[in-house]
Amino acid sequence: MNTITNTTFEEQKQDIKENVLAKTSNTEQNKLERTRIFFKEPKGFLVAFIILFLANAVWNIIGLTQSLFLLTSSLLLSIILTPSMYELSRILRIVDKPDDRKIHFGEIGRVGGLAVALAFAGAILLSENSFPPKYKIVMIAGAIIAIVGLLDDIIGIPAKIRLIVQFFLALWVIDNGISLRLFPTHETWGQILNSSLTIIWIIGFTNAYNFIDGLDGLAAGLGIIVAFFISFISYINGHPEIFSLSAPLIGALLGFLLFNFNPAWIFLGDVGAQFCGFVLSSLAADVAWASPGEYWKVFTLPMLTMWVLLFDMIQITIFRVKYGLVKSISEWLAFTGKDHIHHRLFFIFQSQKKAVISLYIISCVLSLMAVILANLKLKNIEGILLSSLIFAISVLSLFILDKKTAKFAFRQKFQSQ
Repeated sequence: MNTITNTTFEEQKQDIKENVLAKTSNTEQNKLERTRIFFKEPKGFLVAFIILFLANAVWNIIGLTQSLFLLTSSLLLSIILTPSMYELSRILRIVDKPDDRKIHFGEIGRVGGLAVALAFAGAILLSENSFPPKYKIVMIAGAIIAIVGLLDDIIGIPAKIRLIVQFFLALWVIDNGISLRLFPTHETWGQILNSSLTIIWIIGFTNAYNFIDGLDGLAAGLGIIVAFFISFISYINGHPEIFSLSAPLIGALLGFLLFNFNPAWIFLGDVGAQFCGFVLSSLAADVAWASPGEYWKVFTLPMLTMWVLLFDMIQITIFRVKYGLVKSISEWLAFTGKDHIHHRLFFIFQSQKKAVISLYIISCVLSLMAVILANLKLKNIEGILLSSLIFAISVLSLFILDKKTAKFAFRQKFQSQ
């Protein structure tokens, strides 16, 4: 691991700019750039469209499994649509401009998430398969979230308004059968607690996903990892239906990642981050995490699978309060800084790619651990002890990371002292 030097944040950004320009100056030597340019041109669009048409025909002829078709079609639709969003962002000037907090340089389109949402919806429409009513509600609610996010990208929507919309949409999906099952579902008190925690879960995770969208390819990659593993865990627990919504989301994010990985051509924006966060949190709430009575798994497995997002939300809250940067919920909502986990790893590695890939690896390793634990038969007390150990290691990691990066994450605070 690289050690942190005394370079400033701006100097690190300049180093990244020079490295990126050096790597992308000759497109003949850059496969990623050549691939992006190919799909941006009419011939690339035509190739992807023909493959999509053939996939649809083959699916109807040989009866391709629904999940595989949804994955393939959403991937192709995303590859077709994302370059269009790239051009649309430039024409309408819906771009993310560099500032003191941003790591990227130059103006980059920020409505790439619209391609993800449209590819997700388009694949479902092409599949011509019926979905459970509760998943239809998730799709409609996700579309509303995407519209609000798009308006936020264009004109700006106050955080409180976004939270109110998220609250009522969370109530809607809960009323239609999406809910965490941490407490006994046959008891009234259990239903009330489950519903209350689900509201907090959906709103918290939606915003945590939005917060983590700070480095090229990070949010999209983590979305793919989380969607796959929550579906897989639900599958091995006898509930494969989660794949019907996770498959088109994975495909859409994969296609988008082609244009979003460092150096990014386009960002998810609020439209994409809020849409993906809401759909993922709703799916995770409906996952069969464990058999009845295995309460430790119901708490531990989601924590492991979504560790990066939960860890980031927890650590920014703790240290913003510790360093006196926020004193109320409204200040916490309005605060923006360079103290997220991806910023901290960027300060350590001084490389976007290394920071992003390290978080990919962490998420995959912990998710694999969750899969292993899902198959273990432990008593609740043993599971609780194991969960406590994982939590203790996470807390220790949190303070070690802060010790190494606090002077960079809260540079203005330390300079004023």
